[in-house]
Amino acid sequence: MLSILIIEDELPNAARLKKMLSQIDRNIEIIGELQTVQASIEWLEKHEHPDIICMDIKLTDGLSFEIFDHVQIRSHVIFITAYDEYALKAFEVNGIDYLLKPLEEAQLEKSITRIKGLVNQSNGPDLLEVIKKMQHREVVYRSRFLVSYRDMLIPVMVPNIAYFFSEHKLVYLVTNQGERYTIDQTLEELEQELNPRDFFRATRQYIVSAGSIQKIHQVFNGKLKLDLFPPTEEVVVSREKSNALRKWLS
Repeated sequence: MLSILIIEDELPNAARLKKMLSQIDRNIEIIGELQTVQASIEWLEKHEHPDIICMDIKLTDGLSFEIFDHVQIRSHVIFITAYDEYALKAFEVNGIDYLLKPLEEAQLEKSITRIKGLVNQSNGPDLLEVIKKMQHREVVYRSRFLVSYRDMLIPVMVPNIAYFFSEHKLVYLVTNQGERYTIDQTLEELEQELNPRDFFRATRQYIVSAGSIQKIHQVFNGKLKLDLFPPTEEVVVSREKSNALRKWLS
């Protein structure tokens, strides 16, 4: 039996990954599903480490690299990332692999098969060295967008963007002045291209800038309601993301 721990903060992605793993090998046992850096640290400190950890890099309360600062991982790791494939080729070493989003079952199966042959080896991968290299990669975030309006193309600088939202399978960019443009990208793609210090994935429908948040209301069950400018429909942040939002704004 091959034991696997899933660390992924987007529940639909975690469910899809779990389904893929069950289809790849019936002898795979999912021993846990975690959503945050802190929960992962606490779990790994208390439990026997699995054979493999499937780990998203970007979690609600930070980057999963932070886990390695607190726990000596004794598992083989598959990173799930939107980083550029070619830049990460340097980090593909024994016992460490990566998958690009959106996940494809063939890639996942290849990674699982490769690592299964390494599980019983006594010498594990030098995870700390790899993490250091990945952390020190220079990440370049988007500084502008080119949007269409009638028969024109208009450059919009990122500091002039209030928020992005999705509606009826379309994604919109909204400027600080209230101008709204459709863009040909998903919120998931935008989340990887925007600087996380300036933008936050508040809900499945909204990515907001810090400057767009005018007021925050505490509502039932630990949720938070955001008043954005320019005004828009009600934006309610889940209890799971509320603490991350507070930390991001502080």
